[in-house]
Amino acid sequence: MFLGVYILVIAVVVYLIDFIVTRLIKSPKVHRLTQLTLAASYLLFCFWAYMKQGEHNAMIFPDNYKGQAGIIFGIEGFPPLEKTKFWKKTINIPDDGILITSTKQEEIPNTIRYYFRNGKSGDYNKIHWDPNFEYPCIVNNSVIKAWLFSIGGNSTFQVQKRISELANEINKGMIKSLYYTNEKVVTDDVNGPYLWLLDRNLRFLPDAVANLNVYKVVLTGNNFTEIPKQILSIKNLEDITIGHNPITEITPGISNVRRLKSLILNATKIAGIKTDLSQLDSLEYFDFSSNEASHLPEQVKNIPNLKWLSLDDNNFKDLSFVDARLHKLEKLYLYSNRIKRLSPELHFLPNLKELLIFDNQIDSIPDCISYLKNLEKLEIWDNPIKYISSEIRNLRRLRKMHMDDDYLTPQDKLNLKKWLPNCTITFQTRADKLK
Repeated sequence: MFLGVYILVIAVVVYLIDFIVTRLIKSPKVHRLTQLTLAASYLLFCFWAYMKQGEHNAMIFPDNYKGQAGIIFGIEGFPPLEKTKFWKKTINIPDDGILITSTKQEEIPNTIRYYFRNGKSGDYNKIHWDPNFEYPCIVNNSVIKAWLFSIGGNSTFQVQKRISELANEINKGMIKSLYYTNEKVVTDDVNGPYLWLLDRNLRFLPDAVANLNVYKVVLTGNNFTEIPKQILSIKNLEDITIGHNPITEITPGISNVRRLKSLILNATKIAGIKTDLSQLDSLEYFDFSSNEASHLPEQVKNIPNLKWLSLDDNNFKDLSFVDARLHKLEKLYLYSNRIKRLSPELHFLPNLKELLIFDNQIDSIPDCISYLKNLEKLEIWDNPIKYISSEIRNLRRLRKMHMDDDYLTPQDKLNLKKWLPNCTITFQTRADKLK
C-alpha cells in the first residue's frame, strides 16, 4: 500500500512538472532541453537516494579477533573518525579492540557491515552488536556512550573496563564527555538516597561510587562477577540488591559493611559461600533464591541476627538444613522447591511468624507443625495435602492460611476451621487452578 501511494505521488508530481513546462515553454528546442535536464536531475536524485539508503559503516576488525571490541564515542580530545567516502565510512578497530573517538554516535551511519583486515566478511551470526550501551559517571550528569561487539561468543569485558577508567578521569575533571543526561541514578525514597542501576549490562563501577552517601544500592540484572569493591566502601550502607548477576562468590570485604541489614543475591552463580558472615550483626534479611541450591551454606546460618531468609526456587528436598542457629528467624520462604515433608527440625524455629512453602511435594501437615507456636501466616498451597494433624490447633496466633483441598474431605475442612477459629483459611482446588 505504501509503495502504491509513493508511486502515485511521484506520478502526480511528474505530471504536474510536465504540464507546467509544456504550458510555459513554447520553443520545442528549449522544451526538449528542459525535459532532458529535469529527467537527468530526477535520475541523479534517484541514484543519490538509493546510495544514501545503502550508507554504512565498514567495521574492520583485526584478523581472527575474538572477545569484546567497541567504539567509545564523544570523548573530547580524541581523534575523530574518518570522513564518509562514497556513502561508506571505514572504521578500523585497533589490535586491542578499543577505539576511542571524539565523533558522536549520531554523526555516523546506523548500518554496519563487518570485515577483517584480510578482506574476509564477518559472520553476522558470530558477532553480537550492542548499539545502546551507556555508562553513567554517577557523581555528575556525564555519560559515556559506546557500541560494544562480542565476537566469537567470547564474553570478555576489556572495553567496559576502559570505559570505567575514562569515567574516573571524567569525574576528576581530566577529560570530558560530550554526552550528558538528565536521568538520575541516585534518587530518594522515604528512607533516603539510593543508587539505582538496574539492567544496564555493567561489569565495572567508577571509583567515585565509594564516596556516595546512600543507604541502598540496586545492581540487579548486570554482569558483575563479584560485589564491586566501591559498593563495600560506602559508609552507612544498609541494603545491597545484586541479584541476576553472574556472581560466583561473596566478596570477603562485605564483613566491613557493619550496618548492612539486607543482602539480596538471587539468581547468581554462587555454588558455595566461603566468606565469614558472622560479623554482620545488623544483617536481618538474606535472599538466596533461584540459585539451584540443595543445601544452605554454613556461613549463612552463622549470621547472628538473621530474621528473614528467602530460599525459594531452589532444589531443597527437606528441612535438614534447619538447626538452632536459625532460631531467630521470623520469615522463611521455601516455595518452589522439592520438599516432600515437614520434619521435626521445625522445633528450631520457635520465633517463626511466616512460612511460605507452597509449590512443593508435601502430602501432610504432621504433629511437628505445633512447634511453630508464633506462626501467623502459612502458605502451603500447591502441595498434595492429604492429612492434617489436630496438633495444628496449637498455632493460636495463626491468622492466615492458604492451601489446596483436592484430597481433603468436607470433614477435614470443617475440623480445620474448628481447630483454627481465628484464622482466615483460603482453600483452592488445585485441579481447577491448573486448567
